[in-house]
Amino acid sequence: MGRNVRIPKEKLLQTGLKMLIKDGYSSINITTLAREAGCSTQPVAWHFGNMESFRSELAEYALDYVNGKMVLDSGDPLADFLNIGRVYVDMAFDEPKLVRFLQLDEAGRRSSEGIGFVFEDKKNVLLAERLAEKFGIDVLTARSFMQSAAIYTQGLVTLISSGAVKCERDEAHKLLVDFGTTLLIGLGVPKDRAERAFD
Repeated sequence: MGRNVRIPKEKLLQTGLKMLIKDGYSSINITTLAREAGCSTQPVAWHFGNMESFRSELAEYALDYVNGKMVLDSGDPLADFLNIGRVYVDMAFDEPKLVRFLQLDEAGRRSSEGIGFVFEDKKNVLLAERLAEKFGIDVLTARSFMQSAAIYTQGLVTLISSGAVKCERDEAHKLLVDFGTTLLIGLGVPKDRAERAFD
């Protein structure tokens, strides 16, 4: 019989996130999670009921982890926006199994909306307003810029994390800047200003 250890739900989610990042979600079952957390399977069953419930809560926990990396406080809306893309690209290099889980877990179930989730909260509505002000465009155009950049970034991250595209981290960051510059020009920002925007 396993040890009856009282273990907080947070500890099980932390352990699950570490396992997910290292070996992917398919490595996690009630036994491996309990063993890694240093407890019997009883606390896992008690906190989550079943592995489907655990998977759902782990997806939320993983999103909170990712959100914690998305810093929007430089004072420059474009730098903040670029930082989101760079962090997400860096995750494709450093935590590809987490990225794949957040996009579509190994069982083929959607876990989240990928990078798109970062544009839903109030902070990011403010970011669109600040981008509009910085470039003299309307807020709808700024949101269009954000949406197009998010779609491009999502595609780039998916290709890198799946191994379909082989490139260096710096090259991936440059791809984001080049796309952003081209997009700004396409939205009517003067070329010289768009080319200096990411300096």
